[in-house]
Amino acid sequence: MIQGAVETAALWGMPKWSPDQSCQEAIHQASVVGPYTMNPEIALSDVCRLVLPMAEEGPELIAGWIDDQVEHCGGVLVSLFQDAPNVGAMLAVLLRYNPLHAAPIVWQVRPQGDYIFLSMWVEREGTPDEHAAEVVTGMALMQVVSGLGSMSEGAFKPHSINMKPSSVGLQWPSHFQSIPINVDSPDAGLLIHRDILARANPSYRKGQTAFTEKADSALDAYRQGDLSAVLRSEIKGWIRATLPTGRYQLTRLAERMHCDKRTLQRRLARDLGVTFQCLLDESRDEVVLPMLRSGVFTVSLISNHAGFSNTGNFSRYFSQRFGCSPLSWCAEQELLGPRP
Repeated sequence: MIQGAVETAALWGMPKWSPDQSCQEAIHQASVVGPYTMNPEIALSDVCRLVLPMAEEGPELIAGWIDDQVEHCGGVLVSLFQDAPNVGAMLAVLLRYNPLHAAPIVWQVRPQGDYIFLSMWVEREGTPDEHAAEVVTGMALMQVVSGLGSMSEGAFKPHSINMKPSSVGLQWPSHFQSIPINVDSPDAGLLIHRDILARANPSYRKGQTAFTEKADSALDAYRQGDLSAVLRSEIKGWIRATLPTGRYQLTRLAERMHCDKRTLQRRLARDLGVTFQCLLDESRDEVVLPMLRSGVFTVSLISNHAGFSNTGNFSRYFSQRFGCSPLSWCAEQELLGPRP
């Protein structure tokens, strides 16, 4: 897998749906095979270039295309899903092996009462602007619903598909495959009832060990190929997902990474040249600023979602980071106008 790339399988069927008559040739010309890849790949920037003409026709066109894709969009993940006996195991496959399929898409899970929230994040380096990032987000969420739903013969069915408020006026349909789409969510992701996790996976096939071992080798090679970028992305993804729970402490991350706190601190300094607090602040900024900019959420809700126990602590953090209060920052953003 190449950093910033996705498998061309994610674009299965696009030429049939795209208004761009040169779509098929463009996909072919942009496809590459990297040193750690298991299938042909395409840079996320090229994916954005190809999918934006469809978005301009309307998000309904993208939804129709992905509904038609079913599991064909899954690439290397399809065989790995067949090694999963139930829906919970299928999600574990997605969390572990997605870098082999779509490296710029980061998935994390957090508990939410009787549900789990499968949050997702698009690494913005490969997207030219906010419009493209929003389109790719919607595309990825619906592909997981379509692909896993098809492979599990309907056993995987989230309670809702959740998207952040659009900053560019995208009008997603109200439902996808009869699942409600919530377009005013603090996070992009899928809300899934815990009962669904135990449902059997009808596509389960024993005897996938050899393919799984091959995927493990490719995943190890990918991580070693750009260790610092992968480590940074995975840690920040975990922080963003756990902020609303308040369980984002360094000690918990160390436990997750099977080491003690001091070992992790040394690793962050050696491999990334940063402290945990630096990554925490960056991740909070990435959560907080879009929520403020949207004008949809209250300061209290944003404070809770960023992991603060009260709005006073949130305001102090914000003032230290940006030199003003959250409300003053919002007023300044209104004067500056829309982001490019």
